[in-house]
Amino acid sequence: MNLREEELSSEKVFEGKIIDVEVREITLPNDQTATREVVLHRPFSAVIAINDKQQMLLVEQWREPIKQISFEIPAGMIDETDASPLDAMKRELNEEGGYRADFWEELAQYYISPGFTNEYCHLFYCDTLTKLEEKKSLDEDEFLETHWFNLEELKQMIAEGKINDGKTLYAITLWENMLHSGK
Repeated sequence: MNLREEELSSEKVFEGKIIDVEVREITLPNDQTATREVVLHRPFSAVIAINDKQQMLLVEQWREPIKQISFEIPAGMIDETDASPLDAMKRELNEEGGYRADFWEELAQYYISPGFTNEYCHLFYCDTLTKLEEKKSLDEDEFLETHWFNLEELKQMIAEGKINDGKTLYAITLWENMLHSGK
């Protein structure tokens, strides 16, 4: 069976600083038509930053869409000024954490929730960190605190419902797998 949907028309119904929203009319595999609401989002980079004590860096910040504090791995959108997803992540690690890393590896690329958005993540791993004496400033509307947690603490936070961000849950799982496999 051919599962492909064909776009018949598209209308941008919202244009924002972070997202745009389109309403698309499509033809289904059974030749019926349907409407899809699609959120367009610039790609972003995120990082599993590990210090020499085998702890992961998380940022704590308010997330207005869920009306609560969230613990997350450092992440940020890829800007026009960034030469690459890695460039963006290096900038964000400096801004959000105040660190520079000597070792970087891209672990995964994935869509966050392809049922309604094209938001795409480049997930990196870094270690061999150096605390910077002069870090870049956060965005003017960004307020956060940084914390270091070992794997057991992270797993306890998950069990207590304190970590509920998808990219962070995935990152913790990847890091645990890396530790168990010796990579």
